[in-house]
Amino acid sequence: MDKNKKRKIIDKKSFHDFVYTTSLAFTMQTIVATIVMFISSSSTASEQSRISSIYETPGFLSKSTLLQFFIVALLTGVIRHIFMSDLILKIKSIALRITLMFVFEAIMLAVIVWRFNWFHSVRIGHWIGFVIGALPCLIVGFIMAYKSECKENEEMNEALRRKQQEDK
Repeated sequence: MDKNKKRKIIDKKSFHDFVYTTSLAFTMQTIVATIVMFISSSSTASEQSRISSIYETPGFLSKSTLLQFFIVALLTGVIRHIFMSDLILKIKSIALRITLMFVFEAIMLAVIVWRFNWFHSVRIGHWIGFVIGALPCLIVGFIMAYKSECKENEEMNEALRRKQQEDK
């Protein structure tokens, strides 16, 4: 196969994966924030807006919050591309790639939370609640990413084996 054609296939797959990851991250953030907002009572809504800038407009997600979610989603897509693309990192272990990806994702999220002042107060309880809420998502995300990458690698290895058998 022509080297340029092979590169175009890889780049096309990478672009689609980036768009998919970014869209999924943005959608999930927005859905979770909206669910929290709607299951909260009206008395909790005013408390939420005092605690977090995410809910600065009780009952609605502001444009600035949606933009912040989109920035997080874009950065998530970039981090995934860096750690899951053989073009950038040459790490063989899927588990190590995913672990590093989630470490950088957690660092990026902490910087975003701090930079956009998602929590107005410095009360440790608010941060603990945030970590408790985010941790299950990270764990599930890690497991899903690991299984997905293993499955994709298995499929690619199987296709390579079939191609090698056809060439014989």
